[in-house]
Amino acid sequence: MNTHSITSTSAASLASLVLCVAPTWAQSDIVPAPAQSHAIVITHAVVHTAMADGGVINDGHVLFDGGRITSIGPGVPTLPAGCEVIDAAGKHLSPGFCLFPTTLGLVETLQVEATDDRTEIGELRPEVTPAIAINPDSDLLTVARAAGVLISISVPEGGLISGSASALRLDGWTPEELTIDPSIGLVMTWPMVEPARSFASRRSPEDQKRRATEDLAKIARFFDDMKTILAARVADPTVAHDTRAEAMRDVLSGKDPVFVQVGSAAQIESAVAWCTSRGLRCVIIGTEGIETAIPILKAHSIPVVIQGVHKVPSNRHVATSASYELPRLLAEAGIEFSIATGDEPAHSRNLPHHAGTAAAFGLDKEAALRAVTSTPCKIAGIHTRYGTIEPLKSATIILTTGHPLELTSAVSAAWIDGKSIDLASHQSEMKAKYDEKLKRAGK
Repeated sequence: MNTHSITSTSAASLASLVLCVAPTWAQSDIVPAPAQSHAIVITHAVVHTAMADGGVINDGHVLFDGGRITSIGPGVPTLPAGCEVIDAAGKHLSPGFCLFPTTLGLVETLQVEATDDRTEIGELRPEVTPAIAINPDSDLLTVARAAGVLISISVPEGGLISGSASALRLDGWTPEELTIDPSIGLVMTWPMVEPARSFASRRSPEDQKRRATEDLAKIARFFDDMKTILAARVADPTVAHDTRAEAMRDVLSGKDPVFVQVGSAAQIESAVAWCTSRGLRCVIIGTEGIETAIPILKAHSIPVVIQGVHKVPSNRHVATSASYELPRLLAEAGIEFSIATGDEPAHSRNLPHHAGTAAAFGLDKEAALRAVTSTPCKIAGIHTRYGTIEPLKSATIILTTGHPLELTSAVSAAWIDGKSIDLASHQSEMKAKYDEKLKRAGK
């Protein structure tokens, strides 16, 4: 999304720059998988369907063909001609993990600006879509896949309205092949409606309040302007096309949600009240303040995306286990939620560990699995195709050596839309290298 130009650099300086930065541009050489060419059945697996009823089949099968699941159930079904049989006795089968939100594929090396496409210029830019900037050759995609992350919901960053979120599958030659849906909802960062009283703050409480008031007015005015433009086009089709207004159409109509990133209970209450007053579908993304805001979230049926379970308390008055127990509290309150890592893309592989920690602190284990499979897909609006194991759904699934959320479990096979995925990555190559070193040393 960012563009960079060098206008007056000497040839020698440019050569030096290329030599210094070139190693950071190294990309994955893993070849994308070909389309599924024949039926495949996985038998004798513990099948975690990630359905709302928590269905688990202890000795089950999943048959898929043409990228779609055609049969699921106990035992072994009648097999079509030429069907490949995979005996998964002792292993577990589940939907692939869905990471939401993330900037995976938008940044490779944080210290190198040329690899960073997370942020565009400006505060109000709904037309920005991460799907067009995704790097299909990112090494980080292969590392995430090896941990079972097969779907990501990529979000832009910066400004008050950052752009739209994009739903992606983590395999393909081009950004277009990776894209499931380029625009599933608007991403916003809500202004701090309460001043931060900290020695680290460079603005006075009064200045912070003034800026928050200005930002809230700016957001409201922008939404009103975009609504007016769309109404004008309905009344008069000759009105000039406005890219930003068109990007807001599905959000203003209520078809797509507004994903609001927050950091306090006050922000949650302000954002929910504002969205509700305008008839907008609101989804809260964050961790801080959510426990306090549970009553208002429940009253308005607002879904929540927990931005990481592995977090330390924000202040000394918060219990050390607060973030670990938050998923259980939301489940007990009947609030729909999913779990993310809240971390940089390089740590996307830790997604199942966050859900596993939630399970260790009281959340039902299958509910924890749904929080990183079916629920993020539902919140993102792609649940009719992805997120559960059931007939006609995409065969986007993983086979693991133990329960998919166990720290000791490894992903032994994965399929995206029925395509068999190569689980190699630069990390597995490094492991193989040093395994060979130990072998040669007789260890």
